Amino acid sequence: MAALEAKVGHKTIAEQFREQAELIDRLFIYRFDEFDKKWDAKLDTRFAAFEEKLNARLVGLETSLEERLEAKLETKLESKLETKLEAKLETKLEAKLESKLEAKLESKLEAKLEPIRNDLAAVKDAAKVILARLP
Repeated sequence: MAALEAKVGHKTIAEQFREQAELIDRLFIYRFDEFDKKWDAKLDTRFAAFEEKLNARLVGLETSLEERLEAKLETKLESKLETKLEAKLETKLEAKLESKLEAKLESKLEAKLEPIRNDLAAVKDAAKVILARLP
């Protein structure tokens, strides 16, 4: 044992083993750090490619979804607007037609009743004259 201690100098065997163990630990840590960096670089590259593909797909899906939603929304809006416009137009047209028909019927009725009124007035006058001549 003394020969070994003489070979390693003033350090004890326990100290020497401890130093060797620390060196081995540092070497493992260094190697694992290098290994981790290599794996991280590989994974970063693979994940970047995967992310690009995923983003390309998502953009395509997003565009497709937007187009379908816009088409559906447009169809629904057109349908609702058409229904509302039809109802409003129908109401306005009915009101206008009713007022025009009333005016036309009234003017035609007046035109047809005018000769009858004149005849009736003549009959009244004649009846008054006849009644006035009666004893």
